[in-house]
Amino acid sequence: MKIKRVLRLVMVLPLVLAELTTGALASERVNARAAVMIDASTGQVLYEQNANQKLPVASISKLLTVAVVHDELKQRIITANTRVNVSADVAAIASDPAYSAIGVQEGQSYTVRELLNAAMVKSADGATLALAEADGSNLEEFNLKMDQKAKEIGLKNYTIVNPVGLTNGDLKGLKLEQYANNAENAMTANDVALLARYLVQTYPDLLQVTAQKDADFYIAKDKTVKADNLNKMLPGEQYAVPGVKIDGLKTGTSAAAGPSFVSTGVYRGHRVITVVLHANGDGGDARFAATRQLYNQLKGMKTEQITLPRWLHRQWVANGTQRSVAIRPQQVSVWGDKAIKNYSLAVRLNRHGQNGKVLAPVRADEKIGELEVASHGVKTIDNEPLTYSLYSSEQVPLGNFWQRLWH
Repeated sequence: MKIKRVLRLVMVLPLVLAELTTGALASERVNARAAVMIDASTGQVLYEQNANQKLPVASISKLLTVAVVHDELKQRIITANTRVNVSADVAAIASDPAYSAIGVQEGQSYTVRELLNAAMVKSADGATLALAEADGSNLEEFNLKMDQKAKEIGLKNYTIVNPVGLTNGDLKGLKLEQYANNAENAMTANDVALLARYLVQTYPDLLQVTAQKDADFYIAKDKTVKADNLNKMLPGEQYAVPGVKIDGLKTGTSAAAGPSFVSTGVYRGHRVITVVLHANGDGGDARFAATRQLYNQLKGMKTEQITLPRWLHRQWVANGTQRSVAIRPQQVSVWGDKAIKNYSLAVRLNRHGQNGKVLAPVRADEKIGELEVASHGVKTIDNEPLTYSLYSSEQVPLGNFWQRLWH
């Protein structure tokens, strides 16, 4: 994902690094048609397999739907408590046992919060369709929003047919005439990883939803349904990986997509994202077995700590009570075990004046920007430099003159 900000290039120097990667690191082939594994924070690619092949993704599509809905929440177009009425067409899908259903009922209204939970925990198709209509959009209008969001995130090779991942014909009364009945959403494994990374970075509260092992859903008066999370890799579940705390993200299954899964979890302090499309093997659990292959390879990888040069330990401050602010971290890590010899460093500041200094006031532990580490020997999911968040280690109030001017 390329976030547009003004770039302040602090310094570009050739520096020697030992034991760093020259590409994707893991090598044991995963039992799936396509797969990718990345470090969510830096974007570094740790494994890839047919990662640029566009394939059906079924309910993984719902992550893009959630990204659109999250924008609508941020813009206050809707709120978490906005109530959405269920139409007859949505109810027909929600009540069909052949689909992933939670049973939302025609004529009933549900909050955006309830529908989001149903979409992420149960992968409920009807609830997701209702969620897409929360701001009054019809299906065709919401598809356009999904396409716009996909472009904004940086997805390269995808097809959007609907917000849920069903085939067009399976949408019954909601199917769109411009698509064939067998048309369905498709993405590359790389694009799915980019989408998951975007959500982890911009909507971290979503992981509180996807980490639930089960949830209760109010369907109608005196009727509540308890649904188990479809993710069998959560802590304590059948496919949990020792040493990795998985807290998301989304399953997907269809005849064309096969069993697929995008996960995220924390290993040794690093948040990792994995994507498995069309896992091979009997039953839907093949996607979890293939994902476990990826995490097990992760355990054999090394990271190299890079101590940043002293001139990067502080940033100049404008309008403050002091001229500079200490920043952290002063070390960053890169996955890998092969040497590269040159890299460059740059800093992107979130808020700065014309002279390139951080603008006071600065709060302690405030994110003030990002450090970029660029090298031809390191591969990232978005083909951008490795990125690391930079935080202030101290508080810098406005100077007296600027305080008077401010007030």
